[in-house]
This record gives sequence, structure tokens and C-alpha cells, in this order.
Amino acid sequence: MKIKENIHLLKIDFNIQLSPEKVLPRFVNVLLIFGEKITLVDTGVKGSEEKIFSYIAENGRSYSEIETVILSHSHPDHIGSAARIKELTGCKILAHPAEKTWIEEIAVQEKERPVPGFSNLVDRSVTIDEFIENGQILDFGNNQTAKIIHAPGHSAGSVNLYFRNEKVLFTADSIPLKSDIPNYDNAHQLLVSLHVIEKNSDYEILLSSWTPAFSDAHEIKKLLAEGRSWIEMIDKAVKANYKGTETEYLEFCRATVHQLGLPPFLVNPIVDRSFRSHL
Repeated sequence: MKIKENIHLLKIDFNIQLSPEKVLPRFVNVLLIFGEKITLVDTGVKGSEEKIFSYIAENGRSYSEIETVILSHSHPDHIGSAARIKELTGCKILAHPAEKTWIEEIAVQEKERPVPGFSNLVDRSVTIDEFIENGQILDFGNNQTAKIIHAPGHSAGSVNLYFRNEKVLFTADSIPLKSDIPNYDNAHQLLVSLHVIEKNSDYEILLSSWTPAFSDAHEIKKLLAEGRSWIEMIDKAVKANYKGTETEYLEFCRATVHQLGLPPFLVNPIVDRSFRSHL
């Protein structure tokens, strides 16, 4: 989907295998920047390179022009095809230093954040060639630049990108979605990063990894307000249930999931990790 002449958003559908019987349909957006060369922001899950390359060809370019991949953070649905794309194109991989271990050693990530079906989502580890930092300006050529905004919370090294000339802000996974899976490392930092997005009035189009493009100011305000309200609701439920001593693993998580009206399959270590970040 063309957002601006040289900024495109590509939806990548995938499934999370919760059990042999249960599959959770999900999707993630990849950002394509058609400058003098091509830059990708995130790479989807393992095998996404085929869809990315086809989209590039449909727009009259070649995947061999991919010069840079910026990873907004280290989670499987964002780094899944990075190693394969780097192998095929020789591109540089950029990411925030706080994401280094989980990008370059995916076995560590799987152990510390055991997403169901992890090996089906990530191709393999990939080496970061350059680190990016808050406030850094990236130049893509053809009068196209983006400012890196460090946005911790969803993960320690999550970044957003602001395209000043096009008035486009890409927020990756920094905006929680109402009633969606609690999936973040630090609830307090997530709210701070959300506040930064809320007070930024310079953009006209808001993009994220989890939603279509938003250009209506009212809809953007509603999305941000719902995200904040959802985290605040989770915070109250966590503090009501994570008390005393657990008699069994994930007991507190189960009570909180039930109070929030979420499906029982969300009683798992990933959600428990997010809940405990409120304490």
C-alpha cells in the first residue's frame, strides 16, 4: 500500500501455533522506503522475503536494491526474515543497541521470551552492522530522511521513525491495541513512549505494525487514548491480583486474564512477563 510516493506499507499475515490444535492468526506491517536505494523497516516472519521481493518488483524496482534494513526491535515477527534478506542482498542491518542480544542470539530470546512456535517465526540470528540512537537522522537520498525516536516499553530498544518531509510517523509496536494481547517489557516506559507520540503534533499520517494507516486526527486520538486506557486497566487488574504467594505457576496471571475478559490461552509466560512489569 502506497502511503506517500516513496513510503509503502506491506501487510504480512502469519500464524502463531499455540498448540497442535490451535492457531492464532496475526499480521505485521513492513515499511518500504523507495529512495536512491531501498530501505526496509522490519522484515516480517521467516519466509516473508518472497512477499517483500514481489511487492518491490510490482513497483518497478529490484530486491537487489535493498541497501538497509532497520529493525524497530527484536521480536520474531520483525526480525524473522532479516538474516535471509541480508544473505540475498548484502544489506546492512541497523538496530538499537538494547536489542543486540535478542537479534544476534535468538536462542537467548527464545529462552527468555518463549513465544509459541518461535522457530517457525524466525529464520536465524543476524549480525547488526550499525547501531542507531535517539535523535539520529537517517538519509535515504532523494531528499528523504527519517529521525530515530527511541521508544522503550514494548522492548528496551524499540524505535519509532519520523519522516519529517512527508509528515509520517511509524510507531512499530509502541501503541497498545484495546483488548489485544498484553505484550511488552515495561508498562511504565510504554506509557511514557505513548505520551511522546500523543504530544507530537507534527505528523499527519500515523503508521504502526498492527494497524492500517491513520490520517484522520480524531481516529488517531482515539487509537492513542484507547491504548493508554487499556494499559491503565491492565495495571489495576495486575495490582489487584498479583498479591501474596502463588500456590501454582501462573496463578496470578490466570486471575488477571480472567478479570480482563481475555481468552484463557493468554495464561502464558509472555503475558505473565508483561503483567509483572507493572509491579
